[in-house]
Amino acid sequence: MVKLTLGPCCLMLLGVVAAASITEAQTPATTPKITSVSKITTAQHQTITITGTGFGTHSAYTGTTKFISLYDSTKKWEAGFSPDLDTVTLIVNSWTNTKIVLGGFAGKWGTQNFTLAVGNSEVVKIWNAQSSGGSEGASCGSSCASKTVTVAAAATSTELRSSKSSTVYGEPVTFTAVVTSSGGVPPDGEKVSFMVGEQVLGVGTLHGGVARFTTSALEFGSNTIRAVYPGDAEFESTRREETSASLTHQVE
Repeated sequence: MVKLTLGPCCLMLLGVVAAASITEAQTPATTPKITSVSKITTAQHQTITITGTGFGTHSAYTGTTKFISLYDSTKKWEAGFSPDLDTVTLIVNSWTNTKIVLGGFAGKWGTQNFTLAVGNSEVVKIWNAQSSGGSEGASCGSSCASKTVTVAAAATSTELRSSKSSTVYGEPVTFTAVVTSSGGVPPDGEKVSFMVGEQVLGVGTLHGGVARFTTSALEFGSNTIRAVYPGDAEFESTRREETSASLTHQVE
């Protein structure tokens, strides 16, 4: 039988490797850094993308953890941070080391003024999901990253439809505008302008996101019709020509 004997040098080398392994295991998780936070609107269900580094990894969930907090510093309420027993929770669609995608809010959203308003300041705080997380409580210490975002109006999209693709002169045609957004539909009673060029043909009233206008006053030939939603405090306008719905109607 061959007996293997380790000399002092080998034993020292093994000791160094073992010490390095222990040091590596005890090395704290990477401190997170937030590069960007996408637009936050007033909607309950919306996509909020947080990019950066050092987030760790976590499975998708709806609820609270000690690794993320969204604090409304204007209305003084918080979502998603378990150490503070938040009643408004977060919908987390995905969580990687460099990107977290939220799907909005759950829990007690909408109760006791737990909502977002345009102009509110939202402070996003993240701790590495492989660290202790939230060790400084709701405040952001050396192991936490934070970024403040101002709540913006929800962008709207308008689709324009016509009851007929062409008419004879003097024949009525109905135009229908459908206004939608990630924050839902604008309130009933708001107005949509139906225009040809810079001239306002008429105005329709929104109900369930739909406004209609009927006219028989179109001129002979090709008419480019636009539908323009003016927006409000919670929803962005489609006043810009490139974002307004349009179609061509032929009068013969």
